[in-house]
Amino acid sequence: MSSHNGNSVRTMSVTSVERSFRLLRAIAEEPRSLSELARGLNLATSTAARFLHSLHAAGAVSRDHDGLYRIGPAIFELAGGVSGGHDLVAIASKHLSALAKLTGETSGIAAAVDNDILHLAQKSDDDDAGVQVKDWSGQQIPAHPGCTGLVVMAHWPESQIDAYLDTPLEIFSEATVTDPKVIRRRLDRIRHDGFLWTTDEYAVGLTSVASPVFDSSNLVVAALHVFGPSYRFPGDERKEAIAAELCVRAAQISAVLGHGESLTIGVEHVA
Repeated sequence: MSSHNGNSVRTMSVTSVERSFRLLRAIAEEPRSLSELARGLNLATSTAARFLHSLHAAGAVSRDHDGLYRIGPAIFELAGGVSGGHDLVAIASKHLSALAKLTGETSGIAAAVDNDILHLAQKSDDDDAGVQVKDWSGQQIPAHPGCTGLVVMAHWPESQIDAYLDTPLEIFSEATVTDPKVIRRRLDRIRHDGFLWTTDEYAVGLTSVASPVFDSSNLVVAALHVFGPSYRFPGDERKEAIAAELCVRAAQISAVLGHGESLTIGVEHVA
């Protein structure tokens, strides 16, 4: 092959990689249809379809029944690989199923990615035929609008917290907390309690509780959480017990990741 042809092949390869990453970034921001992706990235529909087909075959994206593309299991597997190669999603799987069954709602695991939170996977109670919450898997959001990110932020170095709170914080709903002083008080409470409840702060109508997951270096790498429609979750009589069960299971995941400190909760498990 001539040098000219070799350069052409390399140029085409680089372009293919760039387009693939552009598609993945767009899908990570929000699940999108083929037409939305083609239009948003200024690609011909046939070109976008070709790249999405390759990404789908590799497991990098998945396609819902409604035609929307989401980040796929191969990306979750890469993002979930923490602490010496452990697969975070696989480790959390049985705990997600147990929490979903115990609460009758949806449980999830989200990874810490710089100043953001990447939702890796979630599990809903299969026996619940009522209202279901949306699938957040593959979505990456800032740390401040809700308990999932705040329980991670609580264990950042102070310099990282200071830098984050010095920037303008995006408002996602009327309930989103953006006052740095209020956020710092909440971070202190998380460090003391080991969990946090929030309602409507990222998505209106959704109540969540989260607890941090640590690795062998005592670094927070993820958040374990349970969430459901605010009108029925958590129910005042079970709120304390749900938080206790969540903390115990977050500590168990942390132990598998090599974290040496166990979390003692003085409340019985959810019945």
